[in-house]
Amino acid sequence: MDAPCMKVKCGVINCAYNEGHMCYADALEVNPMDGAKASISDETCCTTFKDKI
Repeated sequence: MDAPCMKVKCGVINCAYNEGHMCYADALEVNPMDGAKASISDETCCTTFKDKI
């Protein structure tokens, strides 16, 4: 598998795209959790997440 273009750390151990604490998704999407704006990182979420089953 090729290394990611942009190195993105991932701490979600059950995400299918997490390999060695790095995100290997083809694309990454991050959105605000509530509304259209986020003020701090805790108000955002990775919507690329896919459960590793």
